[in-house]
Amino acid sequence: GIAHEPAEIGRYPARLVTEAERLARLVDDLFELSRIQADALALSLERVPLGELVSDVVASATVVAEAKGVRGPVFAPAQVPEVAGSPPELARVVGNLLDNAIRHTPAGGTVEVDLRTEDGVAEVSVRDGCGGIPDPDLDRVFDLAYRGDHARTPGTSGGAGLGLAIARGLVEAHRGDIAVRNEPGGCRFTVRLPLA
Repeated sequence: GIAHEPAEIGRYPARLVTEAERLARLVDDLFELSRIQADALALSLERVPLGELVSDVVASATVVAEAKGVRGPVFAPAQVPEVAGSPPELARVVGNLLDNAIRHTPAGGTVEVDLRTEDGVAEVSVRDGCGGIPDPDLDRVFDLAYRGDHARTPGTSGGAGLGLAIARGLVEAHRGDIAVRNEPGGCRFTVRLPLA
């Protein structure tokens, strides 16, 4: 008896499904974090062609970017290095970085992905158009549940602050490192992994 209009009643199932999916993702994130923090993450390592893996993740993220009006993710690898890694976990790292970049880039902005090798290390970087992160917050973006200020997480579009913490844990489990720096108009997240 709360809703009477058929159109209004018809929106409830879709809203319930959306919220159930969001909660399922949150539970999955919490489970992954608990495995990382308990040092219970058992990686099944293999030779991973990083260019292919990144291309697949970029293709999946393109739909979300287009729906938000964000250009990209732009990705044209010049090199296709291989790393020793677990494909699902590495895909999750890149996916989390892209999700974060798309969420914080305003409509009309561009997200770029770059892949290169240097000194025995493969580097994957994701550049967004968020306008930058305040300098005092740069060291905190990978902290558990850190979401930044309201300018970076407007309305309900912000996540729970778990994606970057998960990315850091997964990268470190692969004996790599992850960093962020401001660039004009946005910031760049860079993952460095040892070559296979």
